[in-house]
Amino acid sequence: MAPIIWLIIGILLCVWVYRDAESRKMNGALWLIIVLISGIIGLIIYLIVRKEKPPPPPTSRPEYTMAQPSAIKFCPYCGKEIEANAVFCPYCGKKVS
Repeated sequence: MAPIIWLIIGILLCVWVYRDAESRKMNGALWLIIVLISGIIGLIIYLIVRKEKPPPPPTSRPEYTMAQPSAIKFCPYCGKEIEANAVFCPYCGKKVS
């Protein structure tokens, strides 16, 4: 029973070394083979020489744009603010364009 437990622990360590090496932009397959062949010594060597983990990519924030104000003009008859594309003034009813 004990050899099976050691085999499972060894397999889990090899999988961990592979995944950890890949996440650190190292050759995971090479480190997997080294740990498989040399056992605990290979694991210790890996832990000593492994690179630092690269920082996570910055989170992208949504870009906010300033809303363009709708084009406005003033009625020449009553002086009220109206939309630039208005044909008639909504306040006095006169034709503005």
